[in-house]
Amino acid sequence: MAAVTELTLSVIPSPLTRPVLSGEFAPRGVAVRANEARSVDDNSRRMLDLAFDVGEMSLATFTKAREQGVPLLALPLFTGRRFLQPLVSVARAAGVGDMSQLAGKRVGIPQFWMTSSVWHRLVLRQMHGVSQDQVSWVTSAPERMEALEAPPGVDMRQDTSGRSPRELLAAGEIDAIMSPRGGPPTGGEPDANLAAPAYPDVVAAQRAYYQTTGIFPIMHMVVMREEVARQATALVGELCEAFEAAKNAGRGEAIVDARERPIVGGEPEDVRKLLGDDPWPYGIGPNRHVLEKFLEDARDQGLIQRPIAVDDLFAPNLPDSFK
Repeated sequence: MAAVTELTLSVIPSPLTRPVLSGEFAPRGVAVRANEARSVDDNSRRMLDLAFDVGEMSLATFTKAREQGVPLLALPLFTGRRFLQPLVSVARAAGVGDMSQLAGKRVGIPQFWMTSSVWHRLVLRQMHGVSQDQVSWVTSAPERMEALEAPPGVDMRQDTSGRSPRELLAAGEIDAIMSPRGGPPTGGEPDANLAAPAYPDVVAAQRAYYQTTGIFPIMHMVVMREEVARQATALVGELCEAFEAAKNAGRGEAIVDARERPIVGGEPEDVRKLLGDDPWPYGIGPNRHVLEKFLEDARDQGLIQRPIAVDDLFAPNLPDSFK
């Protein structure tokens, strides 16, 4: 096979990835054509079409793609992580004083099968005892892959009016919002007169979740075309090293920047006390328990139809330090 001399790469700009996008850290001997991805949603859809050699992708979308045989392999580079507790709002009129009271309620989410929605439902069952079939789900955007439907026994419908979850809540058509991040596609934060945070002390809620489960949820990761990964075995390791160096260069900024900080509403010292100096460890080993829980629940929820082992997600020729 011919050597790989040029590589296309598309990732979300962040303190952890900008040094790769800028070329400060890059695999040796390869010309990288870097693209700043507009969103994880757009980039995930494009990676399903193999638009780039290397790209950032939703964990849930990649997992389903892997089950369906799309020729992509993951690298253990977890560039997007997020606690879910700050991203839940409940309508003041809904009479929800505790997350366990969401049973029987209507909850708005952008897509049923996006990674944040899978994690939201996992946390809802794991921490509050409410299963996905006890909630009516209202989505506001089409799924990323064809034939992804609600599991048997789960009430899910897509609202096609073009309204955001925030607007649906204001109209009284849903009782709560589980957001991927805030802002589009959820349409921003609901009016404080209409909705309240589901967790009054959101910093304490994030801390308690991590202390109870040891999980800092993974949202997106870096994947690459399987053909390239198998053709250029050394390139896999060099990409891992480049992203690791970029993260080490940018993680201090990410902890200090309130928009990037892992604990929403917390201070940098809160992050270091809970997650240490590196809240974003790369490699399979430090993240195996998080991935195992996600894959287990993805099957229980109906995203995938067969068990998938953690190691089956990743390129086989990883450096030992990333296994």
